[in-house]
Amino acid sequence: MVLNNPAEEPDMSQEEFILIRDFLHEKSGIYFPENKQYLVKNRLVRRMAELGIKTYRDYFYHVKYDTSMREFHLLMDLMTTNETSFFRNEPQLTSFKDEVLPLLIDKKKSENKPKTLRIWSAGCSTGEEPYTLGILIQEKLAGLQGWTTEIIANDISEEVLQKARKGEYSGLTLRNLSPAILAKYFTKNGDNYTVNTKTRALVKFSHMNLNDPRRISVHGNFDVIFCRNVMIYFSEEVKKQLVRGFFNSLEPGGYFYIGHSETLHGISKAFKLVYLKNALVYQKEGKGATTGSRPAGIPGVPRYSSKEAGATSGATKALDLLSKIKPMTTKK
Repeated sequence: MVLNNPAEEPDMSQEEFILIRDFLHEKSGIYFPENKQYLVKNRLVRRMAELGIKTYRDYFYHVKYDTSMREFHLLMDLMTTNETSFFRNEPQLTSFKDEVLPLLIDKKKSENKPKTLRIWSAGCSTGEEPYTLGILIQEKLAGLQGWTTEIIANDISEEVLQKARKGEYSGLTLRNLSPAILAKYFTKNGDNYTVNTKTRALVKFSHMNLNDPRRISVHGNFDVIFCRNVMIYFSEEVKKQLVRGFFNSLEPGGYFYIGHSETLHGISKAFKLVYLKNALVYQKEGKGATTGSRPAGIPGVPRYSSKEAGATSGATKALDLLSKIKPMTTKK
């Protein structure tokens, strides 16, 4: 079956959509509401043409009964969006490098713990996030002796993991990298840049389905977990299950980063929301957890407190700014 125009595309019935949607949710946690039926259809139609499969129901059975799981992995590649870049959402990364890392280093020194930083990049896509974290940690640990770094990175897509392990990039994904960082941590080969051997050695990539509580439970003792712009694809039930797993995987006082537009509201009350100078981050309370006052103007919300306890949250700054804007007047 070769598709030359949209008129040749097979129609997807509501029943076929629900079959595939529920299968995806059961196996991966990814959930597509009914208004995303067009998206599922558009992502499957070309693959069906390659296989010579004419109906979505037949494709569903093809995936379901493929014991090799090869087609399931291909389906995951089709259904997951892998648009990312190095140093994505820089304010969060600045808070990690300049605020969280110093706190963790001081904590381990004061408690006489091993000089090891364990970071988890959950849903790492093609590797830009864990490699970025590796670069930031190397920058922060420069001059400090005896420290080791372990970055665990995983994804449900085998295809993106292959690209991540290779560590070769080009184009827009490099747009946030300064010439100095490119020169220091990458090797140029034509139009491509390859992450250097030392940085690649910090990251261990593995395949993982985040909808598998057993796999999550064997991961532990992390200082920081990054799961940014991943849970937006999951149902509320899977989000709650996953966040419970992340909480258990963190050391007391450990930090949890989600996407800057995401929230744990309605998902979990286990974490404390901490206001840093550059970003918001969730923290597992316990021995070594950050303590502090509440930000002015936002009652009931805990805030980061240290030598910079006077720093205000982004929300407070916005309110302060709005209060200074004079009302608009119109000429009569």
